[in-house]
Amino acid sequence: MFIISDKFKKIAKTLKLDKPLVIFDMETTGQTIYKDKIIELAYIKIYSDGRVKKDEMILDPQMPISRESTAVHGLSDKDVSSKPTFRKKAQEIWEIFNGCYYSGFNVMNFDLPILRREFIRVGMDFDYSISQIIDCRVIYQHMVPRSLAATYRYYCGKEFRQSHTALGDVEVSAEILVKQLDKYSEIRDLDFINKIHQSPENSYVDSSRKFYWKQGRAYFAFSKYIGVALSEVAKINPKFLKWILTADFSEETKTIVKKALESIKRSY
Repeated sequence: MFIISDKFKKIAKTLKLDKPLVIFDMETTGQTIYKDKIIELAYIKIYSDGRVKKDEMILDPQMPISRESTAVHGLSDKDVSSKPTFRKKAQEIWEIFNGCYYSGFNVMNFDLPILRREFIRVGMDFDYSISQIIDCRVIYQHMVPRSLAATYRYYCGKEFRQSHTALGDVEVSAEILVKQLDKYSEIRDLDFINKIHQSPENSYVDSSRKFYWKQGRAYFAFSKYIGVALSEVAKINPKFLKWILTADFSEETKTIVKKALESIKRSY
């Protein structure tokens, strides 16, 4: 069922959509991309003419839901045991998501890789590129200033007068830290601070982090070709990519490599 909403029509008009935009979120059995599964999937699909379709579904992951995840979203094993599996809903979900733009919060680093892996498990090809992603988290990180002056203004409510001295910056940083410790009780725990500093900010192509995005291209994050574009390796050493297809790598990684090899074949 389609609905009409001025709010969503504005999105379609402002972005000049040439294909639908799916804004989505999911709840999962845990936070590990390569092994956890989707248990709830909700979406709003905005078409270029402003029509909107939205829905949500609960899925049986056929694996235990971690206690930590249940504490967040409230869904237990019992809640999902009678629901359809991803395999049963795969075609329907593919028709919703295939060939669209994708948006949400942190979809690039979590939701899309999880969804892609679910499709791989059932033998379906769900492919997307970074040019199709409109991640609210990425936009926020890019557009909201992270400078010392902006941080000082946010936490201390004062304008930062450039001292052009290292000691002046240190004093301002110390004042910011005092305000942060006052504001966030969590960061009074050094273990918590250590944990958040280990959170990766890199944009990986696959959940096993063998490739990462850079300027719209996939680059190697391992082997002697680390930092080299996958498309370049496909040209200069296709045997190496063929070896990956026979070695102990995830099916997701192998799918990415297969596409690179196929792309080279088509170019000749």
